[in-house]
Amino acid sequence: MAMRWKLCVCSLGILLLAPCSLSEKFSLAGSPHPVVGVVGRDVVLPCQLSPRARLPSMDVLWRKIGTVFITVHKYSDEGSQDLPGEGYQTRTELFLQEFSSGNVSLKLKGLQLADAGTYHCFVRNPEWSQEATTELRVAAVAPVFIDVLGPRGQGIGLACRSAGWFPKPELQWVGKNWQNLTMEIVTNVTQDRDNLYSVVSHVTVTEGEDNGDISCIVWNGLLEPERQLAIHLSGDIFPQVSPWLAAFWVLFTLVLIAAGACACLGYAAKQKASQKIRSEEEALLNLEGEKKTLDAECQELRESLDAQKKSYESECDKLHRTIETEKDKNTRLESELKVQNQKMVSEERKYKELESECGQLSRTIETEKRESKELESECINLCRTIEAQKKAFESECGQLRRTIETEKDKNMRLESDLKVQHQKMETEKREKKELESECDKLRLTISKFIHVPSTSPGQRLSATHGAEQIKKHRHRKAGLSEHFELKLESH
Repeated sequence: MAMRWKLCVCSLGILLLAPCSLSEKFSLAGSPHPVVGVVGRDVVLPCQLSPRARLPSMDVLWRKIGTVFITVHKYSDEGSQDLPGEGYQTRTELFLQEFSSGNVSLKLKGLQLADAGTYHCFVRNPEWSQEATTELRVAAVAPVFIDVLGPRGQGIGLACRSAGWFPKPELQWVGKNWQNLTMEIVTNVTQDRDNLYSVVSHVTVTEGEDNGDISCIVWNGLLEPERQLAIHLSGDIFPQVSPWLAAFWVLFTLVLIAAGACACLGYAAKQKASQKIRSEEEALLNLEGEKKTLDAECQELRESLDAQKKSYESECDKLHRTIETEKDKNTRLESELKVQNQKMVSEERKYKELESECGQLSRTIETEKRESKELESECINLCRTIEAQKKAFESECGQLRRTIETEKDKNMRLESDLKVQHQKMETEKREKKELESECDKLRLTISKFIHVPSTSPGQRLSATHGAEQIKKHRHRKAGLSEHFELKLESH
């Protein structure tokens, strides 16, 4: 029996330590250094299990790390799934035959510039999981060409060009013994829509300086092998010039320059006096014309400023009136909102009181339940009373909810009544405006009725006639005003 007990304990320890031993046994490693690939070619992203063996029921997942994980390739032993990620169809491949040696590396075909980044290798089975990362850098290289541009002064012009590099390339001209050329070099680097760089460099090589083989070297920082092209320049290719011919042309140009200078000085002396007189006359005429135009422009500006000032003053008056009306409206709305808020606060207080009452009732129920446990003999009677009280409490809660709903309905009705009152106020304002227009019409008609009596020729009006007419007009005006005030009050 003791032997069997020891065997059971050992088997349990083995089962418990199996996952730990598996995690300690296997490890996963990527590339410690960045992997450099060339555009258009294939590249392998390494990922190796150690020791070199295959895990049972293994899953392999390759993803690209960005703002989110992008699935590149997925493999699973269950169902024999071996699928590339979206956007990587026909471009990814795993070495399935080498899984037995622990090789879970990924082959990426037809490399593009957008493939550069960090890749995540994730391997797992039901008892173990591990991950590793590998950085991929993408570069592009292109051939180099040298063009002979022909004679440039005393030398020969050369151009070195190369298109399709990534990252930004460097260019260098070298001559004999791989020494840098000392003449002036002009280099331009541009980038196209595909983010590839093109480089063009121009240089003029003179005779006697760095003759022989001249090389153009292009390289970038990612790829060690550089691209270069050499051209051989012999002495016969440079332009030949006779020294006597050069001296003749120098003397001839000096004579021409001296004759031209003498003629120019004489002509300039004559033209200076006439030009001074003409310039002074033209300046006077221009000043007079400018003065007239400036006066006219000043007058126009004054008129336009006056007109703008008047328009701005009228607009300011209108804005002040509108602001005052808006302020009155805002004060009214604030007062209404305060009333509504007070009503809402009172309703909330009532609701809280009801909730507190319900809480107290629930506490009393709990205490009664505890007492019912202690008093086993009176359990049946107490349960019946508790149920009756519970029903009563539920009915009261229902009544309270109904009262709350009725209060809400009252609030809605009050809001609708407020809207109706606003509409009535607007209609009353319109009617007031109509009454004011009617008053204006009636005033016009009254003015027509007031007239001066006709007199025969030579007849004079009495001195008190004007005073009597004024008193009658005032009595009529007072009566009409009382009539319209009564009418307005009725409205």
